[in-house]
Amino acid sequence: MLRRVRALWRKARESPRLRPLLDFVDRCWWARAILRAHIVDVDFVAAQGTRLTARAAVQAYVRGGFRTGMSLNPLFMEELVSTQLADADRVPALYAYAVGDVDRIVTSVIWDSVAYARAFPDSVDARGGPLGHAWRGARASGRIDLGTTDHPEIHRWAEVHRVAISAAERSSRPDRADLHPAIANIVLLSRIARDEEPGRPLVAAMEMSHLAEADVVIAVADEATDAWVAASLMSLRLPRFQVVLDTEDIVDRVAARAPASAVVVVRGERADVSAQTLIDLAESAVHGQVAPLWVALDGTIASAGIIAHGSRTAHLLAGHPIEDAGRLGSSIEVIGTAGTTFARPVTSSTAPSTTRLDLISRAPAHKSEPEPTDAPDTDLAGILSPLGFDVLGWDGRRPTLSRRRSLVRLPDGSEVSSLRWALKIVAPPGRVGEAWGDTHFARGLADALRRLGQEVVIDAYDARQRPTVYLDDVVVALRGPEPFSPQPNAFSILWIISHPDQITADEVRNFDVVYAGSHEWARSASHRFSRPIETLLQCTDAHRFRPLTGRRTKDIVFVGTARGIPRPSVLEPIAAGIPVRVYGPDWRGWIPARSIIATGIANSELPELYGSAAVVLNDHWPAMRDAGFISNRLYDVVAAGGRAISDHVEGIAETFGGAVRTYGSVGELVELMQGDLDALFPDEAELRTISDRIRTDHSFDARARTLLDAALRGVDPSTSVG
Repeated sequence: MLRRVRALWRKARESPRLRPLLDFVDRCWWARAILRAHIVDVDFVAAQGTRLTARAAVQAYVRGGFRTGMSLNPLFMEELVSTQLADADRVPALYAYAVGDVDRIVTSVIWDSVAYARAFPDSVDARGGPLGHAWRGARASGRIDLGTTDHPEIHRWAEVHRVAISAAERSSRPDRADLHPAIANIVLLSRIARDEEPGRPLVAAMEMSHLAEADVVIAVADEATDAWVAASLMSLRLPRFQVVLDTEDIVDRVAARAPASAVVVVRGERADVSAQTLIDLAESAVHGQVAPLWVALDGTIASAGIIAHGSRTAHLLAGHPIEDAGRLGSSIEVIGTAGTTFARPVTSSTAPSTTRLDLISRAPAHKSEPEPTDAPDTDLAGILSPLGFDVLGWDGRRPTLSRRRSLVRLPDGSEVSSLRWALKIVAPPGRVGEAWGDTHFARGLADALRRLGQEVVIDAYDARQRPTVYLDDVVVALRGPEPFSPQPNAFSILWIISHPDQITADEVRNFDVVYAGSHEWARSASHRFSRPIETLLQCTDAHRFRPLTGRRTKDIVFVGTARGIPRPSVLEPIAAGIPVRVYGPDWRGWIPARSIIATGIANSELPELYGSAAVVLNDHWPAMRDAGFISNRLYDVVAAGGRAISDHVEGIAETFGGAVRTYGSVGELVELMQGDLDALFPDEAELRTISDRIRTDHSFDARARTLLDAALRGVDPSTSVG
């Protein structure tokens, strides 16, 4: 019933007439939940500009304050919590926390709410969850623990509250405070913008303070309440932390207050960079300025450093995929570093600037005009020669290149061209993309193609039309939920691995070769679209997924997102009392909290999880199931020596034998799982035999061989594989 109400409510939002009314109802509902949580700190709210009652503060917050930096409690960071929620772009984070699985949500970087929930289980059911329980307890007892489970740090609440209020006041009325002298040989300056989530840079700063014994200066933009408060409270735990207003001259000001022998490391605004990268920069900058490879938000290189051409500056490797930088080695000398993240010695140096190509900072790219320079022209041809690139000329700020093609000998003795392949995926770049199966699928395929002597780069969806696509010989578009177009001047392959219901005749028309992960769909689509579509099933990474020697557990496992819809393969077994262990995001509100083991799992941990589980549950999108597209997960599970239960898709039995059992209805699924699971599947020896066959016939290496043969026929008919 509740699910149907949710679906109707979401549909009603699409009505222009009903939307304003529903928005008003939403705000009332949000306010009610937050007020009932009893977590509004009115003194803290007053420090942000206006003294309000708790009710008035909540009303201001839900009417839009949550989008403009308003905070209702010093132990709650709006943007940090939003990153952990599925509906963060629409609802206030404090409301989502109040009605969510409060024991799993990290509310602040200066107070461990998850550890608190474990230490005080009753707090989970208290008003406002662990946050409300701890805040009210601190006010009553006068103490709060800002440490960790292993290293508690008890602080007086009056002092914590005073610092939080002072920081909130400074965020709304900042002044240019003097900097304290630094004493360490490494000084980190972390600049935090008003519109960025401050949790990650603050945690990185804290880690660097511990690991490198660095002094830390946090330079915060005005009206960034979360950042001001959290950073100021960190200074209670770390005396060598100071928080100041960010200014244009902040780098010079910090350097002026540091020892002459020190290195200043600058973390630029909105830069996604780890503490270890910052430490590595510091260690590399003793004699001269050093910067990491600057990667834009679309996943392409923004700059590998400043070079000179024709008395003007240019960005090295701008618009290239990051794989090109990786083939140049670990570092390169340039006439100047690029980007807002860098390290430099306090004392001026005549040493050349360096870009560490093995270190990455992801930050927004910005258009900048070439600047005049007296530096001689950089030997770009010499730099790019190891990549097989020749410089043909310059087109404005970018060089025009060509790629030399060479021959490689394969293990079977045949000699073929080494082509440049671009694998196009729908996944975003960076940390977010790590949770996408497409990312790891592309990496597995790329590794297999490289084992065949090919050069391979991977483009996230936003980089699919990067400025250097003209260098690619072959494009493989891994079709997921978004469409792709053929790439001009490249042999273009479309491999449809999901969402077959979205494919149109226009999309497939101009690709040189089209593959699909279903025999039946490929046959019917060939007729429907009046062009050949060949079958190329999904596959597994046989170098990662292999049977292990450990014993099989009794765990029933599901890995995947909730998709925002009821997934009966998970919901119904749990409702029947079957203990399913779920790994994946967005399950809060759909299943009990005890069933959610984690909101994700590292891809590197999947082989052991799949291979040791009693059974892995799997299901398919209806469109994929009906079209005969078998989930990639089943290939991984069986390759790892695992056992799976899945909804029925044509071809599963023929492909996986007894390693995968299928069901036709939810009732049948529950009945299977309530019985003896061991009796459903072959013995371990037979499972290993099936695994060996899957790892041979359905590996990335097998698929790469097929793709290479097709590409060579299209690009270089004089050579072919097999």
